[in-house]
Parts: sequence; C-alpha cells; structure tokens
Amino acid sequence: MKKIKLLVDARVIGGEGQGSATYIKGIYNALMDLYGEHYEIFFSGYHKQAVVESFLGKIDEEHFISMKKEMKLIQFYKTYPKIIENYKIDFAHFQYIIPFVKNSKTIVTTHDLLFNDFPTEFKFPYRLQRNYLFKRSARLSDIRLTVSNYSRDAINRHYKIDPTTIKVTANAVHKRFLEPYNKLDSINYIASKHQISNYILYVSRIEPRKNHELLLKAYCRLELWKKNIPLVFIGNNTANSRYLDSLLTPLPLEITQNIHWIKYVSDKDLFEFYRAANLFVYPSKAEGFGIPPLEATALKINTICSNSTAMKDFTFLGDNQFDPNEFDDFCALLQQNILYPPSNDVLEERVVKMRKNYSWNKGATILHREIMKHSGRSVRTKKTIEAISQ
Repeated sequence: MKKIKLLVDARVIGGEGQGSATYIKGIYNALMDLYGEHYEIFFSGYHKQAVVESFLGKIDEEHFISMKKEMKLIQFYKTYPKIIENYKIDFAHFQYIIPFVKNSKTIVTTHDLLFNDFPTEFKFPYRLQRNYLFKRSARLSDIRLTVSNYSRDAINRHYKIDPTTIKVTANAVHKRFLEPYNKLDSINYIASKHQISNYILYVSRIEPRKNHELLLKAYCRLELWKKNIPLVFIGNNTANSRYLDSLLTPLPLEITQNIHWIKYVSDKDLFEFYRAANLFVYPSKAEGFGIPPLEATALKINTICSNSTAMKDFTFLGDNQFDPNEFDDFCALLQQNILYPPSNDVLEERVVKMRKNYSWNKGATILHREIMKHSGRSVRTKKTIEAISQ
C-alpha cells in the first residue's frame, strides 16, 4: 500500500526549549517506532542538525525541509502551501496555526487557550490575534488534537467545537528519564560544577503565571536558607519582564545568596539538576499540560505540584498536590515534604501510576488511528491494540 506523505512543522525544535518541541519529538519518535511502515514523514524547520538528531536513525537529511526565518504570515500564506504542493503532502501537522491556503488534510494540536482563561496574564492584542488564528485553525482542521482534558474543555467552551472531535494526545517523558542512575554521582556532579547541593528545584520559563512568587514566599517564611537548603530556579526570562528580578531584589543578601536563578543550562546539566534535587516543586497557576512534574516523578524525585488547570489530572502524586491560592496549606505541605520525605517504594509507585496514563505510544496510536480513519484505511492492528493497552 502506498505510504502516506506526512509533513510536520518542526520549527520549534532546536530553538528555546518548549513543551511543543518535546511533544513533537515524543509523539513522532513513537509513531515511527510503531507505525513507520505506513508513512513517509518530512520535517520542516530552522535547525536541521537538531531535527535529525531528535529522530536519530529514523530520518535522513532528505526528509528535512529547511525554512527561512521570515514573517510567520508569509510562511502560512505562501511558504507552507508551496511545500505541501511540491512534496505532494497528504497530511500536514501544525501546532496551534494551520496555513491560510489549505491544500492538504491538516492536523492541528492546540496545546492550550490559557490567554482566555487567564486574560489578565496576557495583553489584549496577543489574545485577539491568537483567538482568530487558533479558532480558525481548530475549526478547519481535519484532525484536532490537544494535550489534556483541561485544554479540550477550554477549546469546547471558547470555540464551540464538539469535544468528541478533539482527541487528547497527552505529553509523556523520554525513555531516558526512566533509566536507572546513581543519585550520588549526580549530586557530586552538580556540587562540583555548580557548587549547589541539598536543594529545592523548579524548572520553568520565567513569567507571572508560573508562580515563582509562591515558592519564593514559602522559602522565606520557612527560613529554609537557615537550614542550608538552597532554592534553584532554572528557566529563561522569555517574557522579557522584571518579574523574578522584582521578587528577588528586595530580599536581604543572607537569603538571595542561597537562591540560584540559572537561565540556561545544557541538556546534560538540566538532567543532572533533576537527578540531584532533594525536592521538585511546580507551583504554576496555569498550564495547558506541565511536563516537568512528569519528568521529576519519572526520575523518582519527590515532587509536589499545583492542582490548577491541566495539572489537576496528575493524581499519581496523591496528597502532594496543592491549591496555589492557599499559601498556608502550601507552606505546610512544603515543610512536611522536607521533614518527612517519602520512601523509595512510594516514589516507585508514583512512577508506575504516572506511566499508566502518560505514554508517547498512546499518543502516537491515537494520532495514527485518526490519520488512518481520514485516509479510509483499517486501523485494527496488533500494534495498535498493544499500544492502547500499555
């Protein structure tokens, strides 16, 4: 049977770390592993080496389509329709926005509509533009995907799209997060290279909705710096605001010298920071998904996480979820986890529960089934049944 030609918009791969890049890499590595014989997949983007390395051994340079860094409107009006026509693409998969000229079947993943649920966190022109483009893309696409039940409900509420036509292809973790490791080696690595140990970690972009303020205030109230417990923030200030600076500047030196804000780290160092952490905290107020709590849990790092928006589904954390609007309760939970960390058995159990609901194989299988359905082909294969049951 003729292979389906599939184009994937991979412009985010190789740039600043984003959840959508993790999503593309995770779901398409799994799709090629499980159902590669059905597809000829092309990836368009800016960073050829990064894209080829993301799918090592599964694609070659001939399947990378180099894009110019031109205005996005030009890309969606002219560049993408031309690529689709030249390569005779059957399906094209985009994140959030599809081209203005629709000359193939389209797949769109709308990761979130947080700008509608939290309008004060986003400027009006930002919301206006995205609502037009996102709504148009979701309504016109042949296959509609999102990453959480929360986002699916938001698309239904704001855009009046039947939720049964929106499939949830949830994020998951890379298999390297599930590999065994020696925690002492990671502790020694971070202590030697960064002179930090025994720390609380938060990995996230820096912007107000990520709620660094809650963790910082709790750190100060509990006087954790006096207990030789540093606080580590890893993430770039993508909004170009003074949000975190404004929180840190008023604090006395005895506190700030124990708080480390690291804007950029290599993938290796980020991985080691996770592994060496004593506690991972994710206090965000608004997420379309929120991958870091899954990554920390997979590494068997004790994790406490907000139960707001999409994160309310992270029931694998049990009692280690909190309402980010309840400061006293959060402080009590943070203190409890510092004084009485869970056993290794509990951490192992969390990994097992998390993996039942969050698997790239499941997401890839849902995507494959939708493509087969819209191609008029059979989807009942042994691989499909096994992937769904994992």
